[in-house]
This record gives sequence, C-alpha cells and structure tokens, in this order.
Amino acid sequence: MKFSLKSNAKINIGLNVTGVLPNGYHLLDMVMVPISLVDRLDGEIFDEEGELEITTNKPSIPTGKENILWKIYNKFYEMSGLPRKRIKLHLEKVIPHEAGLGGGSSNGAFFLKELNSYHNNFFSLEELIEIGKSIGADIPFFIVNKPSRVKGIGEEIEVIENNLDRDIILIKPNFGVSTAKAYKNMYMLNNKVDADIDKIVCGLRDNDITLVEESIENHLEQGLLLEDSNIIEFRKRLSNIPNMKFFMSGSGSAYYTFVENGEREVKAIKEQLQHCEVHLCRGL
Repeated sequence: MKFSLKSNAKINIGLNVTGVLPNGYHLLDMVMVPISLVDRLDGEIFDEEGELEITTNKPSIPTGKENILWKIYNKFYEMSGLPRKRIKLHLEKVIPHEAGLGGGSSNGAFFLKELNSYHNNFFSLEELIEIGKSIGADIPFFIVNKPSRVKGIGEEIEVIENNLDRDIILIKPNFGVSTAKAYKNMYMLNNKVDADIDKIVCGLRDNDITLVEESIENHLEQGLLLEDSNIIEFRKRLSNIPNMKFFMSGSGSAYYTFVENGEREVKAIKEQLQHCEVHLCRGL
C-alpha cells in the first residue's frame, strides 16, 4: 500500500517554563498552532515482513536508527507485538531544522498515525499520545494537530479556537539553537517575564491581534538573549525592520511575525535579511 502525507510545522505563541520533573523533563504552559509549512512523506508498506528503509532529500539528515521515524517504527511494533512490515519511506524535507518548528516531531507523529491506520487503528488516540510522548515531547501535539494550549511535558492538550485572520512569515537564520542550551540559559534569568497564556487564547478566539501580540513572551528566548551572540545579533537585525513584531518559536532559532499582506512583506524581508530562509504561511 502506497501513501503520501503532508507533515506540517507549528509555532509557539507564548511559552512559559513552569517547573522541572526529577527526570529532567521541563513542565510547560504554551499555545501551539499548526501552520501550513509542510514536509512530504511518501512511502509504501509491503505485505511481507521486513524493516524500515528511509531516504531523504537532505544529506545531513540521518537515515538510520537515530532517525525519529525509525524510533516510531520500532516503538509501534514493539508495543503492538505485530509482525514488522517492510516499509520504504522517502522524506522530502522543507521545514527548517533546529528552528523550534517541530519538523521532526511532526514527521514522527504523522508516520505513527499512518502505521496505526494501516493496522486497523490498533491503538486508541490516548495510546498513540503515550507512545509519542515516550519519543518526543512535541509528538502528542502533532497527533492531535489542532490549535491547542499545551501543558505538562507536552501531553496535556486542550484544543482551542484560532480565528486569527493573519498571514504568518517565518524567518530561519543560517544558524540553529541547541534546545539544551536554551533551557540551561533560562535558569540564569533573575526576572523571567511570563506570557499571559489566558489572554493569548482569548485573542486567538476573538481575532484580536493586539491582545495576542502584547501577551506573548518566551522564557527560552529570554535565556538565549543573555549570552547567545547569534540570537542577540539576529534580534537586533529584526528590530530594524519597521512595523513588524517578531517572536521566537519554541527554542528557536526561527522567528515569526503576523502580517496582513504576506506576499508584499515577504519580498521586503528577503531584501533585508539575505542568507535567511523566509516562508509565507497560514495557521491551520
């Protein structure tokens, strides 16, 4: 059986770190919104038993057992006890890496849902979320894949309304950010400024862009701005672009802005920020 999936990215609209568990996982409170920037997963599941074979358009992406798709494949058959099917899978990568956009987690979640569908929905939605959570914190969100307030380590998902009528421009600089470093730096903050998640939820529901923008903060960005020279310099460059407010998604390094006329603004941003990836998107 052949399949073709569009695996979308997300942005974080506000991110508060609210605590840490004994195992080192951080507790969060944030809004996550799926967006129209997508990777493609084209594959075939064969009738015979076998293993997973991954190919990709990006030579830098590992295709062995360290790949999140391999981890999903392994966990699905381990937990289900079903015979492993031979699968060929090609990943056409568009979502930038090390950007805070959840591309890898999205790939894993969509593949997990496809495997489950092929095997006659062997696992319930709740069970899929548990499987996903054991592999990546953002995977449960992408299993639901709706605008949500997300808490805990990513598994507490409350679907919300997003009626915000704006284009989204994503800007990915030519460097990445280590998520581990972002969390480490956050602990050096003396005065974290919290996002008002309640107001963000209301603003998205009521299409109130002013309320949304004035309520966004990101603890991880605040930590990085203490000493990450790449982020500090890039933030300065963004501040020189008039009439736009920019926000970091997750642990970065990608930023986004809400605009009314995306096509016109993308052209202006590309002229000012050469050597960056710039993508025009919408919320899903």
